[in-house]
Amino acid sequence: MSSEQEQQQEAQQTNEQGQPEQQDNLISRLPESSQRLHPDSIKVSRITVAFVSLIIMLVPTVVALLSESYLIIAIGVAAGLIVFTIGFIWAKKSYDYTWYWLADEGLYIQSGVWWRKKTLIPFNRVQHTDVAQGPLERKYELGKLVTHTAGTRDASVSLDGILLDTAHELRSVLQEEGESDAV
Repeated sequence: MSSEQEQQQEAQQTNEQGQPEQQDNLISRLPESSQRLHPDSIKVSRITVAFVSLIIMLVPTVVALLSESYLIIAIGVAAGLIVFTIGFIWAKKSYDYTWYWLADEGLYIQSGVWWRKKTLIPFNRVQHTDVAQGPLERKYELGKLVTHTAGTRDASVSLDGILLDTAHELRSVLQEEGESDAV
């Protein structure tokens, strides 16, 4: 049976009264073991956006000073402020909608502000894992877990904004479970 047929059968399932069952959205299906990113990940995202916004404002300013066209400064400052405002709001929203949890079959990561995505990293598909940390993440003791899988599409999945110790713990679990599931 193809996956389309399975999806159609699931969509046609009815409850005991013969009415179609309500399909929950992805967010309402979070298990109790799900965890959020660390709250300091919001600060890191906002500081990063502030740097990007500053660069967006500075480049037109330098160009304007060289060309003596001050309209370019106004456009650059406006663009920088818009990017900063959107990024400032986006950092909190992204934090609100990003969850992860370990299940029997692997590591789930759910994310997305507008378009939500739930990714399963099966233990038996993990090739190797990396734990990375940038300068801002070091300041807040955060880390990024990057999991490389055997697939070609989305073969590398990252989880940013977790504590460095948590990243190492998840990496250990993925490695141990992956080795025990190996064929």
